Amino acid sequence: MLASAERRLFVHRIAEAWAEGSEAPSQPEGTLWRGSWAGMCARKVGYMTLAEERTDPPTTADYWRMGLGSVVHELLEPAIQKWLDDDDTVTVEEEMSVTLGEHGNGHIDLVLNTDDGKKIVLELKTINGFGYKMAVEKDGGPRHSHVLQGAMYANALDADLLVVGYLSMENIAPARAASFGIDDIGRFASEWHYPKSEYQPLAIAETERLEGIAVAAHKDGMSVIPRRFAHSDPDIPFPAEINDPRSGAWTSGTSFGKCWQCRYCDYQTRCIADMG
Repeated sequence: MLASAERRLFVHRIAEAWAEGSEAPSQPEGTLWRGSWAGMCARKVGYMTLAEERTDPPTTADYWRMGLGSVVHELLEPAIQKWLDDDDTVTVEEEMSVTLGEHGNGHIDLVLNTDDGKKIVLELKTINGFGYKMAVEKDGGPRHSHVLQGAMYANALDADLLVVGYLSMENIAPARAASFGIDDIGRFASEWHYPKSEYQPLAIAETERLEGIAVAAHKDGMSVIPRRFAHSDPDIPFPAEINDPRSGAWTSGTSFGKCWQCRYCDYQTRCIADMG
């Protein structure tokens, strides 16, 4: 029998303690934006640049979900150390801080240097089970925003190769995996490779986009509210504009659709109030 909320003894204390330690780090001095904002709606970037108060901050449940991803990342260090112990042809740099554009910054999960002079950047993401299935089944690929973030990091180091890696929080069922030709590791872990010729144009365009939004917001404040142009999904053709943040509905000429990110935005209520 499930205990009522009033009878909880343990789980709420664990969840609340987790949430208290899960706040994002403050923006480094002299910077205006982060690489993790890749693909975000221009208006949200404006709010975040100015550190506007969030009208829809993460809940305790949200912090739990995000925190699980941090735990998975902690598995990276021992895994890499074992790799290095077994292979003396590579060196690794972890959690490297990089400058993006003139006013951006980011932290690269891992940089691999091979003995033949190649530099490989890893952008590692944890993802929910549904999102993972969408990425690997029929090779849908990683989310566009994740590729953009990794591309900016790889470009900052002039890397030879960008790798976007996914670790799923849920396994694909064995029978389902077999039907798509997915092996045991692929049931929860996959990666995609992007050479410089593919990632560099994406990196340049997204760096310029975020830099322009952040600088304009810093200069004008909220007196000039950015339009809701997102770049999170290649299925949302730029310059499609989100014209209803309540549902995420966007239009571009005769094309239309919905942007699911609006439902999870920390500023949705503020954005609805700023309907213009």
